[in-house]
Amino acid sequence: MAEKLVSPGVFTRENDLSFLQQGVANIGAAFIGPFLEGPVVPTIVNSQAEFQSLYGSADGTYYTPLAVQNYLREAGTATICRVAGVGGYVENAPLLLTATSGSVSASLGILFNTSGSANAGFANAQCTGSIAGNGDFVLRGTGLDVSASLDPQDTNDIEAVFGNSAFGSKNPYVYGFFKNASMTFDASCDSSVFILDEQRFNFDAQEALTPMIKSQTISGDRYDLLQFETLGVGNKSNTKVKIGITNIKAAGSVNGTDYGTFTVVVRDFADTNKKKIVLETFANVNLDPNSPNYISRVIGDRKLSINSLGKITETGDWVNNSKYVRIVNLNENAPVQAVPFGHDKYSLPVSASAAKGAFSIPAVTFSTGSVAQSGSILVPGIDLDNNTDNNIYLKPIPTGAGKGSNSVFGLDTAAQNTLVVGDSRAQFIVAFQEGFDGINPATEIKKGADISGPNSQGFNLSSSTSSGSVAYMKAINALSNTDEFDINMVVAPGVIQSQHSYIAQALVDLVEQRSDAFLILDGVVANDTITNAVDKAGDIDSNYVASYYPWVKTIDINTNKLITVPPSVLLPGVFAANDRVAAEWFAPAGLNRGGLTGAVSVLNRLTQSERDTLYDGKVNPIVIFPGVSNPVVFGQKTLQDKPSALDRINVRRLLLSVRKFIASTSKYLVFEQNTSTTRQAFLNIVNPYLTGIQQNQGLYAFRVVMDESNNTPDVVDRNILKGAIFLQPTKTAEFIQIDFNILPTGATFEG
Repeated sequence: MAEKLVSPGVFTRENDLSFLQQGVANIGAAFIGPFLEGPVVPTIVNSQAEFQSLYGSADGTYYTPLAVQNYLREAGTATICRVAGVGGYVENAPLLLTATSGSVSASLGILFNTSGSANAGFANAQCTGSIAGNGDFVLRGTGLDVSASLDPQDTNDIEAVFGNSAFGSKNPYVYGFFKNASMTFDASCDSSVFILDEQRFNFDAQEALTPMIKSQTISGDRYDLLQFETLGVGNKSNTKVKIGITNIKAAGSVNGTDYGTFTVVVRDFADTNKKKIVLETFANVNLDPNSPNYISRVIGDRKLSINSLGKITETGDWVNNSKYVRIVNLNENAPVQAVPFGHDKYSLPVSASAAKGAFSIPAVTFSTGSVAQSGSILVPGIDLDNNTDNNIYLKPIPTGAGKGSNSVFGLDTAAQNTLVVGDSRAQFIVAFQEGFDGINPATEIKKGADISGPNSQGFNLSSSTSSGSVAYMKAINALSNTDEFDINMVVAPGVIQSQHSYIAQALVDLVEQRSDAFLILDGVVANDTITNAVDKAGDIDSNYVASYYPWVKTIDINTNKLITVPPSVLLPGVFAANDRVAAEWFAPAGLNRGGLTGAVSVLNRLTQSERDTLYDGKVNPIVIFPGVSNPVVFGQKTLQDKPSALDRINVRRLLLSVRKFIASTSKYLVFEQNTSTTRQAFLNIVNPYLTGIQQNQGLYAFRVVMDESNNTPDVVDRNILKGAIFLQPTKTAEFIQIDFNILPTGATFEG
């Protein structure tokens, strides 16, 4: 409404022309590499606790979690780009060990290979009678003649003999040992070996799934309803959580709805039915798509996937409110009275035909809903409290694996006391299968001086087409989308320029094409020479990249052991600490801001001459000074060849910071009127921002031009708004020269 003026006077008003939505989010570094667990799409974490919840602990298995852990001590946000296996592997002719006593026959042991070669040369296991202990056998093959037992009570049982580590001293290792199977070992027992067909795990890393959740029996049928899928991928996702279905109520019993309701409980896998650890509870959900309590809406069903080009595809409609699981394969055509009341059969952990013992593999056992001695009601479902054999099923599942002698679980069957919907005892738990790392578990995880092209932390980065390179490129290509991911730094610990030139160059290309992030790149492996480090730095000409030497010794706080890590593990923490106490345009180097927190030593104690060689070759030295507790970064050069202001890290990061701020604010001017008001709104934001940088020692001077001089009628008619920013960045004092002048007696001092 216009202001009404009646009597004379002076009237003042304020017109705020400075408001401009800024849109600069809290951003941080992107970490590319392997993790123990977690999603494989780039994911933002905002704390150590959130990182560990999603990706597990930094136990020293991989460099990348250590780098994130170190960085988050100083910074608030990180983008995690987990690299997982691509293509999987094929297990050649594993062994299924079967014991027979009287009319009872059970396959009690599963042996996998470490060498990758077939076991066709193995003779059948024999009950020799000359070895103490029933259930004994001899496994013979080329270079192998081993006595062992399928009786877990024997001191030479198969786990004791072969071990269950893929890195054991013998080629076969125990993939599964059914110790609780009902088997009587006596003098008449016999043993045999089935050489199974190839176990084809030749697919990418993937999430874990529950068996299909099924309804109660309705008119003789049990309907498929839905599955739960973990948000994280990998072997560990099979044993991270389990799902409980409780408080199952019949249709019409609550609020007059036509659909039944139930509660979903996400429990820690390691808990017990007597001592539950409930991580999440989603109460009174249903299968009604129009209800606010619709299970997909409450828990979430959204899933992001990345193809080989890094393109992200989204499926599902509802945001994931659970931190652990999502809903998949929901059957919207199930009867309205259907509620979860059981689930489908668990799949076998190996693929085996009936002729090779599929039905002799012990089935999953279930607990019942009877009342325990303590008075608490046991939760029916897979028995994880009393039968550890069931854990053998919670693994990656090879292609073509059948169900063996497993059965459908249902609360309304005689085996489960024939419960009905609405009974307070009507609850059950279900576990996960199929989670897969995407790589052979026998793949050695090489680090330090053992890193090579074909093996860096278990990934083959030897060429553009090797499986590890394909996996890394998925993450790198995904990060190339600047609209999707806002970052200011990129690190990929374990990618070494001298060994993995293709991925190293892809990382350089990534930051140069984005033009808003800085790359810390490791040039050489541990114990490599200064000459090689300088040579590799000479192969790259970019002011978006920096390299450091040598590798560093640090203490893994999780194991309290001394480990050797590449500089990129600790340097992100140095950058973050520098930004926290100063700003991006200060040098992340020197005794004030260049200390490597957590580092205790270096692999090569540098002399002054060696430091000169490195710095002249664009490699930033990491040095140890007497009396200083931690190694110190003592250089801040980028890998740019041409001498200019941008051959220093502080100037490059100043430009990155300014460009990101201005780009983020300017996007709100797109489609605004190209008038002096819009131009002034831009100036009212940018000038104070640059003034603040100048006052904080980032600029000597600056000038911003956005007026009629660069927005001529011709420019305006082409729908362009032009601006020009002139900056004089401050330089750091890297070389301090002080002249000491000795004067003769009688000299006078003037001034």
